Amino acid sequence: MICSKGEPVAIAGIMGGLDSEIEDDTTSLLLESANFDGVCIRKSSQRLGLRTDASMRYEKMLDPEITNIAIERFLKLLFDIDPDVQVISSLSDSYVHHYDNIELTFDRAYVDRYTGIEISDEQIISTLTALGFDVKQDGTTFDVKVPSWRATKDVTIKADIIEEITRIYGYDNFKITTTLSPLRPVRRSVIKSDEYYAKDLLVEKFKLHEVHSYIWADSKKFGELNIDVEDNVKLINSINPDHVVLRNCMVTTLLTVVNENKSFGAEYGVFEIARVIDGTREDGTCNERRKLGIVLYSRKCSEKTLFFRLRDIISLFVANLRHKAVKFAHTNASHNWQHPVNTAEITVDGENLGFIATLHPLTAMKIDKKAAIVTAEIDMDSFTAIGKDDLSFVEPSKFPGIDIDLTILRNPDVTYSKVEEIIRDNGGQYLNSVSVTDIYDGIISSITLRLCFSSPEKTLSMTEIQEVVFGNIVPELEKAGILLKK
Repeated sequence: MICSKGEPVAIAGIMGGLDSEIEDDTTSLLLESANFDGVCIRKSSQRLGLRTDASMRYEKMLDPEITNIAIERFLKLLFDIDPDVQVISSLSDSYVHHYDNIELTFDRAYVDRYTGIEISDEQIISTLTALGFDVKQDGTTFDVKVPSWRATKDVTIKADIIEEITRIYGYDNFKITTTLSPLRPVRRSVIKSDEYYAKDLLVEKFKLHEVHSYIWADSKKFGELNIDVEDNVKLINSINPDHVVLRNCMVTTLLTVVNENKSFGAEYGVFEIARVIDGTREDGTCNERRKLGIVLYSRKCSEKTLFFRLRDIISLFVANLRHKAVKFAHTNASHNWQHPVNTAEITVDGENLGFIATLHPLTAMKIDKKAAIVTAEIDMDSFTAIGKDDLSFVEPSKFPGIDIDLTILRNPDVTYSKVEEIIRDNGGQYLNSVSVTDIYDGIISSITLRLCFSSPEKTLSMTEIQEVVFGNIVPELEKAGILLKK
């Protein structure tokens, strides 16, 4: 603020005050020729929401050296209008910040390289001199002093000098020639490769639709879906009050996309790989994370079927890109829109990569009461850090195998991964795979598992396989509280 006797009379560089304006009966005035820092003026103008002719001029980094010239010009015009005007005080100057003098040095080879044309030394000197530059030549080297009116973020590097020379020379005078330079293939980084193959897999294999969104959390759209805008990094110059907080989760943005496109079809899926802000680092900068968000929507199948479909997508995603197995384990919901029970964490090699979850009923009803919606999110930065396993080939057995189906009663205290671990630890050398073939939900819930046995050396007998199953596997399952269905 610019004040007079403690009273504000103007906002510096933005807006003058009514009390200091010139009126018909004004007989004397105090003339101030001022210059202001362009960055400060721009920030203040945006924060106040006050855009004026003055602010647009000052934010372009005007030359502070021209303040005296401006006074001289004003006085000249004033004397032309009224020769009887009297100047009753001397000039006082308060120069807070002096810009550094910019001196640039370049040689003739630099000009030839970047222009590709033959410009004589005399033409270089005459061009820059006519533009106000002080030029000294020493052999093929030129020392240039930039004038003050070009030194405020205008001409600061050698490339700016090339621009000055070529624009005066005339771009139409350039001879059009083909540049000869080697073109070498660029090796794609691991991060970009993961994104590229992930998008290909999700689009080509699973027919999902890629979307693109903004990084902020839209509080209005979130409120319509009963989604809390969680505390996170905020924008201090947001134009829209609904776009103040930066998002910390990809799925919430995708849920608003699904809500706006639920009439698109009876069944579809969307995904996006983009950045979210997970708080700040120790140095105060935003902790940006690349995350993959997936949302499946269906009015044709049940929520359970859709959940397992998304589980298979994630498993195949990790298997194709890292050749590893995924583990899912129940975890507590960390967001208000997640289902408090049907939420699981995704882990690979003990590293927590994200979650898979259904929606809280209050959020699901806001989108579509008759539709099933499931979500998943994977931290792509953590995923990229996981090493890729080598592929190995196992020759199929020439001898027939034996499949054994076990139907076990579901125990809520024991996870499926624990059941599979017990079976593999006690299945012996001939156990090849364990898979789920059926799940029954009723008064007594059960799971049917298929155990596949084979040997590369001989045909297995049912007797020896039954000894392994009922002599080793079943007793260990019973010890863990897992009983066979009778």
